Amino acid sequence: MRSPISSAPRNGDVAARETIRAAGLRATPQRLAVLSVVARAGGAHLSAEDVWLRLREESGEMDRSTVYRVLADLTEAGLLEQVRLGDGVSRFEIQDVAHHHAVCTRCGATEDVSIRAVRALASGLRRETGFVLGHHPLLLPGLCRTCAVSRD
Repeated sequence: MRSPISSAPRNGDVAARETIRAAGLRATPQRLAVLSVVARAGGAHLSAEDVWLRLREESGEMDRSTVYRVLADLTEAGLLEQVRLGDGVSRFEIQDVAHHHAVCTRCGATEDVSIRAVRALASGLRRETGFVLGHHPLLLPGLCRTCAVSRD
């Protein structure tokens, strides 16, 4: 197994290095490895533990504390978004497009909710109550399609 920490540059590493440097950080092997794991997650919302386990599977070694520190660095630099999906666990993702989250209270499935959909909710709320919704991440609990169908 090839280590993302000590391996020669792969496709995408140059872009990742430039992205990290543009955010004002040094492009360390650890930062490159963590960013790579989150980027390859396909939109999944990974916890620090998830990232650490994937790195351990791929390369065998990276301290948990290093993963936590790198995730904090990348989040503070704006390269990752930290989200909380109602289970008390901080999760991380790369948000190419800003969005909110709907979370199934039965199975835990998550769906990305467009800003456009939330704007409609915000407009109705303002119209009915005068309340102006802020720009903080919004978590919408409910039932996913599968759980809603099985409930009927």
